[in-house]
Amino acid sequence: MDFADQNETLRALSRTLYGESLTLEIVDPRALRLLAKNARVLSKDTFQQLTANIRRDKRLSSVPLCYRASDGVLDVLSGNHRVSAGIEAGVEHILVMVIEEDLSVSQRIAIQLSHNALVGSDDPTVLAELWAEIEDVEAKLYAGLSSDLVEKLEKIELVGFTTPQVYTRTLTLAFVDGEAEHFNAVLEQLEALPAKEVYLADLRHFDRFFDLLEAAKKRFDVRNVSLTLLKLMDLCEEALAHEPSTDKEASA
Repeated sequence: MDFADQNETLRALSRTLYGESLTLEIVDPRALRLLAKNARVLSKDTFQQLTANIRRDKRLSSVPLCYRASDGVLDVLSGNHRVSAGIEAGVEHILVMVIEEDLSVSQRIAIQLSHNALVGSDDPTVLAELWAEIEDVEAKLYAGLSSDLVEKLEKIELVGFTTPQVYTRTLTLAFVDGEAEHFNAVLEQLEALPAKEVYLADLRHFDRFFDLLEAAKKRFDVRNVSLTLLKLMDLCEEALAHEPSTDKEASA
């Protein structure tokens, strides 16, 4: 099949989108030149699954990036495994993106490595949740996860977070009026709480304490009050470490 007319249309569209630096083109994957040295490797099982996916879909699911070399041949910079799998799957034509600018060898290698490095990584919990949602065996095969990774995912136990499932200790900070009768009344009420520790402070320190919490949250960009308290503890420990010891401490 001759794609000359379609490629002319694609070049016109490419000029609108990218200028003269990049073009879209329909090519025979067997005419592409694969990398002689590729840092990104696939296991045999993963490559076979990729090939099976492409054979089933009769297309590549993403567009390889190529560079037009001085001899006119398109060198594949990103997508070598997909192109190879497409050839093995019998796909006769694919869409590629072609860099038309002059690039040095260093620039071409940098592009290759950046595409390998900037793919991100999977959150294992989210990955396990998504894997668990796939009910069809064929769809699990299509996902193309390695057997080692699948084994790890199967061992992840997904549980909803509820307080009883996490060991916690309750701490109560109460700011009360300093008068004895008010103090005793508050203390009686607090004794009914499940808290293991109860600390009382004079009410006049309430605003100072929470103003300090708010200032620390803003200063260290922390939203959680518990984490803010931990940060204040760190600062206190640091200050105490630099505080000269008293005579009593030295004698001890």
